[in-house]
Amino acid sequence: MKNKSKILFVLAIIVIFNYRGAKAWGSKGHKIVAQIAKSFLEKPVIDSVQYYLGSMSFEDASVWMDEIKDDPTYDYLKPRHYVNAEKDKTYVATAKPNIINELETALNILMTPGARDKDKVNMALKELFHLVGDIHQPLHCGYFEDKGGNTVQVRFNDKGSNLHKVWDSEIIEGRAITTNDCLKLYRNFSKAEIAEIQKTNVINWMNESRKLLSNAYDFKDNKLGQDYIDKNTPVLEKQLLIAGIRLANILTVNFKKN
Repeated sequence: MKNKSKILFVLAIIVIFNYRGAKAWGSKGHKIVAQIAKSFLEKPVIDSVQYYLGSMSFEDASVWMDEIKDDPTYDYLKPRHYVNAEKDKTYVATAKPNIINELETALNILMTPGARDKDKVNMALKELFHLVGDIHQPLHCGYFEDKGGNTVQVRFNDKGSNLHKVWDSEIIEGRAITTNDCLKLYRNFSKAEIAEIQKTNVINWMNESRKLLSNAYDFKDNKLGQDYIDKNTPVLEKQLLIAGIRLANILTVNFKKN
């Protein structure tokens, strides 16, 4: 009985560990998005946003929704990290909690004219910082059938993993992607392309991410080799950059003092 108890304990620890590790973009990816956004902001905008964040940094705000996942008080936030739809089907609007509805709610709070409630804006900002990142991770706009790649078991770097986790964090960590790596891609965009990227349309953002799912599922025998990593690293870097640009634009529009 003692040995059986030990085995069950170890298995429980493994499950908890894997659950905690399955965070959107991973901490590093979210912080990269926040750093990119901050690099495009003027100081008065940074100061205004910081006033509502209080002692929390941009980077801390970007990971807050993941850091509180183990607190049952915030269980209601869990469905708001993603939106799944059946393969080859388009998203149908719903009142159920999902990333689209939550982003639009946060945006409406920031855009509402008049005096601002500091606590409401603080919460809206923490959700905005995180969910703008999430919606640009293709598997957060994934297929209903496999829970956004969470049930797709793969071999990555000779270890077992799942497709969602690979895109959340393992390519970013494995290739040591940095904020500067992403920012270097900015020069590839024309002014017209940047203006188009800056447009705030949550449904369009989701559809862009879903178009990238073909990249994510382009592998055989559940093995993700070096060619897969080489092909998708630039995709991830571009998505992180675009998320940062869009977050910066939202903050500028809503916090720039006239």
